[in-house]
Amino acid sequence: MSRLSRTESVDDLRELARKRLPLAMFDFVDGGSESETALRHNRAVFDRVRFRARTVVDVTERSQEIELFGRKSGSPFAISAMGGLGTLRYKAEVALAKAASDARIPFMLSLGANCTIEEVADAAPKARLWAQLYTFKDDRLNKALVDRAAAAGYEALVVTTDSNVFPKRPRDRRNGFSFGLKKTPRNIWDVLTHPRWTMDVVLRGNVGRMESMVPLVDGPKDTHSLLAYFIKERSPSLDWEALDRIRRMWKGPMILKGIMSKEEAVLAADHGMDGVILSNHGGRNLDYAVAPLEILPEVMDAAGERLTVMLDSGFRRGSDVVKAIAMGARTALFGRPAAFAVAAGGEAGARHLVAMFQDEIDRVMGFLGIRTLEELGPDFLWFDGLAAGEALSRRNS
Repeated sequence: MSRLSRTESVDDLRELARKRLPLAMFDFVDGGSESETALRHNRAVFDRVRFRARTVVDVTERSQEIELFGRKSGSPFAISAMGGLGTLRYKAEVALAKAASDARIPFMLSLGANCTIEEVADAAPKARLWAQLYTFKDDRLNKALVDRAAAAGYEALVVTTDSNVFPKRPRDRRNGFSFGLKKTPRNIWDVLTHPRWTMDVVLRGNVGRMESMVPLVDGPKDTHSLLAYFIKERSPSLDWEALDRIRRMWKGPMILKGIMSKEEAVLAADHGMDGVILSNHGGRNLDYAVAPLEILPEVMDAAGERLTVMLDSGFRRGSDVVKAIAMGARTALFGRPAAFAVAAGGEAGARHLVAMFQDEIDRVMGFLGIRTLEELGPDFLWFDGLAAGEALSRRNS
């Protein structure tokens, strides 16, 4: 058996990725901001939610299909955007899009991807592709990216709202990493002692380059020049007026990623958004942030009938996905597990991860005594000191 086929969890894939990658690349994926408290807390909240099963039920036939924005999805999860995946594996985004396509789940392409909007669409023509957008000061740049996504057949536009300033990530600072690697003696030695990664990534050139940005930039188009342009032109003043302008540019489903309060969820619905992704950026931005799972019930109460409510941050098992769906989420998204998987095994690793989540969801459904996810609800859960439990109890009464 191959090492990949012996992996039984995201933790196993993480360990394979750790062995294959230089430290700076692994820490880029694995780390969080400042003390990494939010990163750890995202996981801890899942452990405080227990299951209450129904056992005298015929579960011979089970389906984890859901409807999402008017289309059937094969499973209640999607692969979220994560920039810089090309520093882990060549054409990583294409590998993930193909795996998502075969599973009939959405794949969200980061603006910081090392493959272009068009390249991913061409490589996975049947995929449910969502385009992630960081907003720029100049709406002409925003419109150019939005128009390209529409022309390439992307289903939804996802505007990230929680990254208007740049985070402090101590691991990246110590490693001299920022979508590229400083040429320190330690880093040079680390690269030389990871020959498989070096041959796959470094020798192919343009490591970490934001490829979708290339047509927008006059002048140098190397990795560092594009990143400098991105930093300079990013808009720190994202507000509802700016989102209204983008809403007028985009005709399909529009989603806000990074919403973390019921008040902003209501405003999102008021401004014509179709969905929100509750997210603290996987613990990579604001440290000590509340976990998305904790605020899910209050968002569902406030805007669940007007928006498709989704969430990311902290998912590591199929059981985590089932917990989120039982609490009201329409679907779950994850980034780090996909990054570990593609780093560990390329497209095969991505397919292995998706199949592993699907298998675990199916088993949990069988044990819970449900045949479809529509049967799920908070009465299948037990909460251990989680504030969300009180909110759900009030909703159920």
